[in-house]
Amino acid sequence: IEIGPGQGALTGMLLASGDPYLGIEVDPQLADLLTVRFAGEPQFNLLQEDVLNVDLTRAANPQKSTVLAGNIPYNITTPILFHLFDAADHIYHAVLMMQKEVGDRLVAQPNSKAYGLLAINSQLFADVERLFTVPASVFSPRPKVDSVVVRLRFKKGVRDQFSDFDLFRKVIRNCFQQRRKMLRKSLSILFPSTLLHKLDANLTLRPEQLTIPQWIDLTEAIYRHLKEEQSG
Repeated sequence: IEIGPGQGALTGMLLASGDPYLGIEVDPQLADLLTVRFAGEPQFNLLQEDVLNVDLTRAANPQKSTVLAGNIPYNITTPILFHLFDAADHIYHAVLMMQKEVGDRLVAQPNSKAYGLLAINSQLFADVERLFTVPASVFSPRPKVDSVVVRLRFKKGVRDQFSDFDLFRKVIRNCFQQRRKMLRKSLSILFPSTLLHKLDANLTLRPEQLTIPQWIDLTEAIYRHLKEEQSG
């Protein structure tokens, strides 16, 4: 699957693999150009649609290990990545070019400014590898920023490890929206103080100080106490 094939700069090389190909191109004029250019390729398929509206779990080939590639639009890189995380069980890996700053955020570690929702989700759903940097000077017209090519090898069954994955995302999203505040302050918006007092966690920490396993432990504890209150 290729996201945003544009004029087909990569498409011919991808088709050379002999595997079934699906291009997802939102621009109708470019879609027409691609359809004409690759009309003689039996493996070529094209969907003229915004990738964010495409159900990638259905687009993926269940008979093969689906690989995703693309130079993804910089203005919607983060929504696209979260869209891929939601389909992680159906994609083997993705090789993507993106703004270097976003690539840095994918691999950011705790106690750094770049560590946040994107880092936690990317490292939760994939093994992330930065392959190489693409300097702005190789493009024409020249963009203002450098790019990076990243490979994400997706993990399977990630959501199944959680008692309530939606709760996990809700908690980390709320806390990182107030990343300079202590966890106790951020969590008090979502949960009563009686529940927070029961948590065996250091709530004086700030969001960027918690590792991914610590975030999982915290939200699993919140889930257990919520269930206890509901049943009690």
